[in-house]
Amino acid sequence: MTTPVNTLFSSGSGPMEGYVDGYAARDFLVSREALARLQQRVDVRKLFIRPNSDPLVRLPQNANDDQLFDAYSARVAARFNILEQIVVLNVSSFKPEDSVLLASTLVRMTEEFADQMNQRARADALRFSEQELAGAEKRATEARQEMAKWRSDTGIVDPTADVTMLDGLIGQMESQLTAAENELANIDATGASDHPRRRPLLTEIKTLTERIADMRKRRGGPSGSTADLISRYEGLNAALGYSESNLTSARQALDYARQAALRQQKYVIVIADPRADGRPTYPNPFTSLLAASIIGVGLAFFGSLIVSMVRSRFAA
Repeated sequence: MTTPVNTLFSSGSGPMEGYVDGYAARDFLVSREALARLQQRVDVRKLFIRPNSDPLVRLPQNANDDQLFDAYSARVAARFNILEQIVVLNVSSFKPEDSVLLASTLVRMTEEFADQMNQRARADALRFSEQELAGAEKRATEARQEMAKWRSDTGIVDPTADVTMLDGLIGQMESQLTAAENELANIDATGASDHPRRRPLLTEIKTLTERIADMRKRRGGPSGSTADLISRYEGLNAALGYSESNLTSARQALDYARQAALRQQKYVIVIADPRADGRPTYPNPFTSLLAASIIGVGLAFFGSLIVSMVRSRFAA
């Protein structure tokens, strides 16, 4: 006698995903891999042999792996309802408790199978984003190190502050120079060549002119000048800003990929727990009665034929 167990569970995360996952779950349940995993948890061979069971359908004692899989395929059936996205699992064995045990274990294995699919899909989805983030972090670190080295070599934190200071000094000295030149022009206009302020003004004008020229040279001269330092600083600062922006974008992309992976999470929901039907599927009463009737009629026919042959022989 074999007792069936039916259980329903849903697998999937969305319409199309449900179709794919449902078929995957169905194919897994009837695969050799499922039997191998099941055998690690339940002694399937022992349940299918059962010494007191029907010798016509039970598994032989010395059955090989192929015979075991054939017996498993005959007793474990799974189908996927594409409209409702439900997997129907039917398990039959010689005892109701065996059927429940096998069905419950197969459901747990399907949940683990869905988790493995989740891990594989999540790893595939996040691999590219994680690689991009690692590259962005490396570039940002290199840019920070370049900036730190430049500051250490030059002893300058921000050369733009030096430029602002130089511009202020140049502007101040140009104002002083203009004032001195105006005062000297006024003295020369009076024709007082021996004016006591004339010589100091000439000295002041010369000094201011030289200092202004020196300041301008310092600000915009060749390599090592403030302009050169600013050019190098701006290049490093731009590279640092770009790398930091890429790093922020890579982190956001990874967060989005993680959220997308969570939204596509695959799962198994048990709709109906495994329960024994209580009505044996084998032997079928009607089929057994019909077979017995046919055998009885056949035996009666052959019996009457034998009796007729014996009578005719003795009559002769």
